Amino acid sequence: MKNPLIVLLSDFGESDIYSGVVKGVINSVCNEAHLVDLTHDILPQNIKQAAFILRNTIQYFAPDTIFVCVVDPGVGSERKSLILKTSKKYFIAPDNGLLSYIICDDECEIYELNNSNYFLSDVSFTFHGRDVYAPVAAHLANGTDIINFGKKINLKDIITIPPPLFQKEALHTWLGEVVYYDSFGNIITSLQSKEIGAIFNNSEEDSFKSEGWRFEIENHIIKGLKKTYSCAKSGELLAYNGSFGFIEIGIRNGNAAQTLNIKSGDKIRAIKFN
Repeated sequence: MKNPLIVLLSDFGESDIYSGVVKGVINSVCNEAHLVDLTHDILPQNIKQAAFILRNTIQYFAPDTIFVCVVDPGVGSERKSLILKTSKKYFIAPDNGLLSYIICDDECEIYELNNSNYFLSDVSFTFHGRDVYAPVAAHLANGTDIINFGKKINLKDIITIPPPLFQKEALHTWLGEVVYYDSFGNIITSLQSKEIGAIFNNSEEDSFKSEGWRFEIENHIIKGLKKTYSCAKSGELLAYNGSFGFIEIGIRNGNAAQTLNIKSGDKIRAIKFN
């Protein structure tokens, strides 16, 4: 590949050595690769969050980008390791549902990673991100054809997980869930802003929809929909349309996830009044 880009997604966190070692392995095999940390702060073992973030960020990367995705609570078990090729990008991940939301076109090809010639010589039971996924990504970046990494398998034979909850309960009521919260404590939900009509036009005043919405989350009620944080008072709880097209809950100059004691999977309901 010319100017290969490898993007890393994991639940390793930033305080430990794991993400750095993965980068070292990649660089030792392909020193021309450019490395980008999408995030290493996926909530531990939260496969749904990783799949959700992957689905909603891949559009911002160029064709032929290689994604190395390591959220792997089943590492060392009988679960397969995979490399997926879509019409535009490559994804390396465990077979645990992490790739569920990007299997969306007829040009997908998927292979089980079982050719140890492309792994490190001593593969541990607990760190396949370093010993399998990193060297495979680097060899792919060097131009190795995807067919060399293992046997081709059918898409129907890999593990998938259901999408985050998003359903219409009544004429003007929708039910969703908390997918995750970011480092600011902003709560990202599965409520799709466009689908429920919770979006602003550039010409609308900041307060245009303030009285038209009600959001209920874990016994807390947020009245109104704000355009941005500055539309709320300091310390005020607010609902707004996040930058990736989903309803988010935040506190201006505060941490909503901590204040509301929110967990991934908690339910949220949106009610539109006009």
